[in-house]
Amino acid sequence: MLISLLQKQIPLIDLRAPIEFSKGAMPTSTNLPILFDDERELVGTTYRKLGKESATELGYSLVKDKTREERVQSWVAFINDNPTSHLYCARGGQRSEIAQNWLSKNGLDIPRVKGGFKLLRNTCMNILEEAFEDSKKWIIIAGKTGSNKTGLVSKFSNGIDLEALANHRGSAFGGFPSPQPPPISFENSLACKYLNTTNRIILFEDESRAIGRLVIPEKFYNRMINSEIIIIDQPLQQRVDHIYNEYVANALTYQSLDSLCNKLRRQLEKISKRLGMDNFKIIDNQISIAFQRNDKNEHYQWIQQLLQNYYDKMYDYQLEKKKSRCIYKGSWNDVEEYITKL
Repeated sequence: MLISLLQKQIPLIDLRAPIEFSKGAMPTSTNLPILFDDERELVGTTYRKLGKESATELGYSLVKDKTREERVQSWVAFINDNPTSHLYCARGGQRSEIAQNWLSKNGLDIPRVKGGFKLLRNTCMNILEEAFEDSKKWIIIAGKTGSNKTGLVSKFSNGIDLEALANHRGSAFGGFPSPQPPPISFENSLACKYLNTTNRIILFEDESRAIGRLVIPEKFYNRMINSEIIIIDQPLQQRVDHIYNEYVANALTYQSLDSLCNKLRRQLEKISKRLGMDNFKIIDNQISIAFQRNDKNEHYQWIQQLLQNYYDKMYDYQLEKKKSRCIYKGSWNDVEEYITKL
């Protein structure tokens, strides 16, 4: 049943308190708590001191009359928009059973996930564990920074965009304004995405194990680094142009020149030791000038310097260890055509 729920991407009402939800949830879930954080804490304290019966009585006293009606109506509104909804709480026990009964009194018979989030989580972990040795063929899309590997992977229905799941572009400059998901949510999303990618071939972008502050599960990553690779070979100027559009032009649509300039300089500082202080000072100054003048050509200069003096050297070193796994190398368009024919 649980695999079917995940395959069908059934909308889920997560009844847990916000603090529980914030630590990890399912990708199709919406947090509509039966108890909020302060209420849950009171009930939990009572349970530990006085037992289950007293805790249950307190829970009912906290969520009654208008409060209860408001919470039930929030579930009803969600269910009206998502008629196939299911309920879950932490272990599929008391909270989801109570919510199910309250909804029943409103004429709605909504299934609950027996075993709750704990069982859903275990199911996701099993999916990732089994992915390590299933019969699918994995292909890793590699290429120098700025080759738009992400764009290629996401173009195919059998591509799994790990950076989208992690909400991070995977480099020192890869953060977005919105936060990354909790590790548990990232792993659950990866498991569900993998389960629903039914092709015999699956594409991933070449990644470090860490994507921002998130980490690809160990066995999953071990399979990635032992899979065949396809290399996108794009000219330097095309890569510079892609990076400018993604990291500067697009970023300026949601933040000011000053804030983006300061952000990029902070991110540059993180790699200053590996870049070398002389290169760091040159590129840092170029970033400042480019934003002061708001000049595209000035931006191209610091981007090209960063690629040639840092990212390309690092890629060449890493590629030397991977070249025996390479099955094809070509331009972005050539690689797209090659994959289409697989």
